Amino acid sequence: MTFTPFETARLRLRPQEARDAGFALCIWGDPLTGKYLSDPVLDDIDDLNEYMELLRSLSDSTDCYYVIAEDKVTHQPIGTCCAVVKDGGSCWDIGYCIHPTCWHKGYAKEMVNALVQFGAQNGIKTVLADVAAENAGSCGVMRALGFTPTENGTFRRSGSQTEYKNLTFKKEL
Repeated sequence: MTFTPFETARLRLRPQEARDAGFALCIWGDPLTGKYLSDPVLDDIDDLNEYMELLRSLSDSTDCYYVIAEDKVTHQPIGTCCAVVKDGGSCWDIGYCIHPTCWHKGYAKEMVNALVQFGAQNGIKTVLADVAAENAGSCGVMRALGFTPTENGTFRRSGSQTEYKNLTFKKEL
């Protein structure tokens, strides 16, 4: 889904494009940054070319906003986020990933808050975010932004036998 880029104090959030596939692959497929994502680890991807083509076509999605957050000054990407449209458009299920060189600098909170505000401006009433219970950083971001955990579950990273306990955070707008 496409949208007009928007900005925060330090970030420009824009639709993910084909040229962003390499960046997305690097952070989503990395064992450290992608640890709590459902995306496969790079070593577990059977056909890397096919997977890259999939990443290049994410902007064609009709039910999900795929977003690149880039530094407003350097224009370097610092992270990704997405919002899956649910319940006839009244709810978004969001996720995000920050490049490790940008951890502990407030970018996650800034990026997620901007995504939530963008949703509110577009009529979203509820925002959900599934977070691994042991991911203290992301749980902290959710709580700091006024999300509350509403249910527990589990998830497994694609191609992995590792199962994580999951918290679904919810925020009513």
